[in-house]
Amino acid sequence: MWNQDHFFEKIDNLERDGFMLRDGEGVPENGVFIRPHMHLQYEIMWFRQASGAYTLGNEKFPLRDNTLVVVAPLTLHDMELNYSDGHERFLLQYDASLLNHLKVPGARRFTSHSGVIPLSDVDASRVQMLFSWLSEQVHRGVPQESIAPLLNLLFSTIYQHAAQAVFAVLPSGAESTFDKIIRFVGHLETLPTNIFSLSEAAHHCDLSVFHFSRSFKAIMHVNFKDYLLRRKIARAVHLLTQTDMAVTEIAYRCEFTDSAYFCLKFRLIVGVTPKTYRQNSRTTKQLSSRHDKPTR
Repeated sequence: MWNQDHFFEKIDNLERDGFMLRDGEGVPENGVFIRPHMHLQYEIMWFRQASGAYTLGNEKFPLRDNTLVVVAPLTLHDMELNYSDGHERFLLQYDASLLNHLKVPGARRFTSHSGVIPLSDVDASRVQMLFSWLSEQVHRGVPQESIAPLLNLLFSTIYQHAAQAVFAVLPSGAESTFDKIIRFVGHLETLPTNIFSLSEAAHHCDLSVFHFSRSFKAIMHVNFKDYLLRRKIARAVHLLTQTDMAVTEIAYRCEFTDSAYFCLKFRLIVGVTPKTYRQNSRTTKQLSSRHDKPTR
């Protein structure tokens, strides 16, 4: 089974078009819990019919019918869904490069925010139509350049509604430290190797080692040493699924000096050995503690 702590999610399938759309997924009778995680991409979820809760940072919001959720990069979030026959939702994940390419009006004002947006029936019908239309085009394999006008209309509509959002607010007094550490994490994720010691990381954030360590764990829900280890494991996961490298070579590439130690840490975090993971590789949706049941 998967480790139940927080995850940094590496989102696949964005390289070609700069976005990924998922829909047509139901909720099993015992519900679905998506574990706390964050990623470098933007995320929009549209709940046409839903019951449950969505957590952004430290704030938990109820999920009801006709609710939009916008998630900025590196925002910790999780989701609980209750079973319902008519459940319907869409998940759209995308890179900043897509917004820049589309030149979506008004987007820049809200791209650093995460929040929950309840819509009226009239507005919800329009958003539902746009998501359904986009889904149809994606499933038909229509190229991105042909979908661009529809994407622009969808993003423009959503960001117009963002002014109504119930935005998540950081704990009072924590904004400065939070921003420093989140920016630092974003910087780390652009580097191919782990080059920072604890003291260097604290200095980079202009914090004492004690303050950095305590704040990093409070924000990321994992200490800095374990975070660096998980970065190595995340890189190993990519190499296991995208290459035919031997496990010993992957261990070396991911800065482990001993293959046995690499296998031990991999199993501790992922729950299976590297060999088993390669044979049964999972996708993004396995962040869920229970697999979604397709409705079509």
